[in-house]
Amino acid sequence: MTKSRPRLMHPIHRRYYAEDLVRLRRADSPRRRVAAQRRSRVDANPHQIEAVMFALRRIPEGGCILADEVGLGKTIEAGLVIAQLLAEGKERILILLPRPLLGQWSDELRDLFGIDAVEASDPGVDLRAPGVVLAGREYAGGERGSERLRQAAPFDLCLIDEAHEVFAGLHRRFRSDGSYDEDSPHARTAHRVRRIIGISPVLLLTATPIQNSLSEMWSLVQYIDRTGTLLGDKPTFEELFDRGSGGRRISEAQANELQRRLGVVVQRTLRRQAVEYLERPFVGRQARLFRYRMSPDEKSLYDDVTEYLLRPQLLAFRGRARQLQLIGFHRRMASSIAALARSLEGVARRLRGLLRSGGGEDDAADLADLEEVNEPIPSIADEDPGNLPALAPEAALPSPAAVERELGEIEDFIARARALPEDSKAESLLRAVELMMDRPADRRKLLIFTESLTTQEYLRDLLVGRSELEEADITLFRGVNDSPRAAEALRVWREEVESEFPEYRRPSPSVAVRLALVHEFRTRSTVMIASEAGAKGLNLQFCDTVVNYDLPWNPQRIEQRIGRCHRYGQKRDVTVINFLAEDNEAQRLTFDILSSKLDLFGKVLDRSDVVLQTPRSDASETLASALGPDFESQLRRIWDRARSVEEVEAELRRLREDLEERRRELDRVRERAMGLIERRLDASVRQVFDEIRTGLGPALTELDGDLERVLSAYLEDAGAAHGVRESEERRVLHFGASGRLPTAFRNGGSVVVGDARGLPAADPLHLGHPLIRAAVDDARRRCAGAFRVAFRLRPTAPASLRDRRGSRGRLALTRVRYGGFEDEERLRATVVFDDAEVLRPGEAAMALLRQPCVDTEELSPPLAVSEADLDEVVEEELFEEHGRVAAVNQQSFEQSIGQLDQYLEDRMLVLRRDRQRAADGLAAAERERDGSMGADPRARAEARVRRLEQEVEGLDSRIAELAAREDATYCRWKTHATERRYAPPSGTRLLSAEFVIE
Repeated sequence: MTKSRPRLMHPIHRRYYAEDLVRLRRADSPRRRVAAQRRSRVDANPHQIEAVMFALRRIPEGGCILADEVGLGKTIEAGLVIAQLLAEGKERILILLPRPLLGQWSDELRDLFGIDAVEASDPGVDLRAPGVVLAGREYAGGERGSERLRQAAPFDLCLIDEAHEVFAGLHRRFRSDGSYDEDSPHARTAHRVRRIIGISPVLLLTATPIQNSLSEMWSLVQYIDRTGTLLGDKPTFEELFDRGSGGRRISEAQANELQRRLGVVVQRTLRRQAVEYLERPFVGRQARLFRYRMSPDEKSLYDDVTEYLLRPQLLAFRGRARQLQLIGFHRRMASSIAALARSLEGVARRLRGLLRSGGGEDDAADLADLEEVNEPIPSIADEDPGNLPALAPEAALPSPAAVERELGEIEDFIARARALPEDSKAESLLRAVELMMDRPADRRKLLIFTESLTTQEYLRDLLVGRSELEEADITLFRGVNDSPRAAEALRVWREEVESEFPEYRRPSPSVAVRLALVHEFRTRSTVMIASEAGAKGLNLQFCDTVVNYDLPWNPQRIEQRIGRCHRYGQKRDVTVINFLAEDNEAQRLTFDILSSKLDLFGKVLDRSDVVLQTPRSDASETLASALGPDFESQLRRIWDRARSVEEVEAELRRLREDLEERRRELDRVRERAMGLIERRLDASVRQVFDEIRTGLGPALTELDGDLERVLSAYLEDAGAAHGVRESEERRVLHFGASGRLPTAFRNGGSVVVGDARGLPAADPLHLGHPLIRAAVDDARRRCAGAFRVAFRLRPTAPASLRDRRGSRGRLALTRVRYGGFEDEERLRATVVFDDAEVLRPGEAAMALLRQPCVDTEELSPPLAVSEADLDEVVEEELFEEHGRVAAVNQQSFEQSIGQLDQYLEDRMLVLRRDRQRAADGLAAAERERDGSMGADPRARAEARVRRLEQEVEGLDSRIAELAAREDATYCRWKTHATERRYAPPSGTRLLSAEFVIE
């Protein structure tokens, strides 16, 4: 390690460089583009940086929608936004997302951005405290969770992932007159989340903001447009753009106008636009299908058990949990013979319990095998109670003879299951493992998923006994990892890895054991067999083969499984291995829907590399999100209600046809509607991306230098020896012990200055790093007040300073905050010489501040220019700055007023149409009255005339009010925009000094 040369930085410079490092910059400044990257371990691509800039500009206005095409890394964009806001002093971030994604988000925030998040559903979490909070949308949409989160508001940012799945339904809560219905039974989750958000800015993530109708897009915009004027109220919007057509009857002029408006709040990049700028290109996926046939005894047992389960009256499955137990049994039966046998034993125990006590008993061990299978369908419980299976009423207690007969059947099934030597699917797995072991050594990694814990153990024993793998080659991962093997993996991880983590970033025990098992899989074992818990949050980019030993009924779970390997950092195409019983028509139909209708696996090949199915799109995540929940609920209904295998197969065929039609309709809607947000021309996008890519390197280099300078000055002042070890790849700053450092660093340590990618335990230096925060706080505390210094000009000093050698005066450093439409902070130096001359321009005064200086004795004779004189000049400069700030805000002001004017024009256009219809009706009513024969018809016609006259008068009055710009919404937001345009800058004195230039 080469020790850096001692360099004592004067407190004036410490304060200046510290404040310049952390001052708030505009979203399009090079520094703000790149600042969050140093906290992350990602290769931020130009399209992601542009999305972050867009979000940072929009957040002060209420928020935006990031709608990049699937696979372009919206989660990384969101992480960069969060990291930047935290670095700028924001403290409270709420992230709402589907519950299955909680683990994934938590792990990626920690692993990629060094951000620890807590879960809102944990009763021990203080939701009013600073930090990043994760909340499943089911929790946020429930009464208890919603109320708890409301009491904690407002947040500095509310981020909603997969926003289209629930929150696009908000339009259903608006009445025909445009008013919001607080008591509506529709879209309860969307309603409760809207109340949680309150005044907090919102960031919505979705690849498909329009799935069925333009009203969904309108709903999402209501979360982020505080004024409610961009798209107008619901009746106005529907009259102008939709008219219930789902976008089918939009004229080109209307489409262009709507596209323009959505461009204000929606950022979308397509794959074709981003691909040439990606540092790491997309990797593909392909599926290999292993077909097998069950043995005669196996097929006979499967058919007999299936027939048993489809009976309408079963004594072993009774009461309110009947549907859940039956569906879980179907899933275990499809998993393995071992899981089936264990489940049958549980059924037998329940039946024996009925004989003993007349009331039955639950089999806890059997239920434990299902602990990670029977999760609620996301959002259905809240949004559509009709999708939940009906609960069967309690039946009368069965006779002992009936119980004995059913128990006899079950015991026969158990005996037949135990007599089977091996199941056929397991033999197919052995062939797949054999093929995998023929690969090069760096590709012999296999991730196997099963829904059953019994099957997990069965597969481990199978591979150890029937393949070349040994027990040490197999890692088991499940929801609770408390086995001796997991404890040993944790011990090794702590010896090999944990010490590399800085103390303040060391994970909790529960997270550590997960990391330990992943470390074991990466460094020592060959196969990981994971229960469904492994589909959430694990980063396994080093493995490129995923085996679905069981296929979940929920397509989103399948996507999550594949996503453990097919993710950021993967360098190879990912192979997905599935198994299919050729003599099981129900299983074949289910697989056909997943592969051909939902495109989950990419290109599907059989064992001879014959292509069986080519995906029609690469939007598997989108299809799984749009059609998946309904697919799962339909499967549950089919197996619950069918009374024969033939019924199951017939219903599956109908479901396949229904999903195909729904997919075609989805494609039609998207083809029409998605163009409304795909507005950016490829040429202009390339220009922006080129500019960003060109500026990345210099901006990052400058940031790294500033970070190191501020930290080094702090370490010097704290008496901590420090130095830098530099290699071709990165620069590492090591420092020794000091009692003045933050607690976690008092014994010394090291930080990476620059790129920390590929070093998961490294501690990268960034704006939010505890040492940088401490350095800034220390500079503010120790480097404030008044100084007396002598500046010693460098040879490169401006001539305006060299000409003033020997001059004396006063200097002030002020932080100026500019409000208005985008907050910004600048540092301003003010210099007044003893002869009352003010040093101009301002950059010359800043140049003096940057010159080397030393403390000096009291100036004699005393300065003629006083501190009050200096204050007066500072005030004059701030006043002059006011005009410049107003000019900067003018464009944003004009856009705001233009939006408000368009809002009025839209409403007047709709009202004029209504007036024309009313006037036409009035003319017809008058003709009817004038032609009426008899008193009663004439009286009815006269009443209609009076009603229509009143309607026309009312419409005329409302149109006149809008034309006169007297609308309450317009007036409120125009006043708000005007105040922002003319918001004066505010100054905070950071330090002042008497000086002499030597």
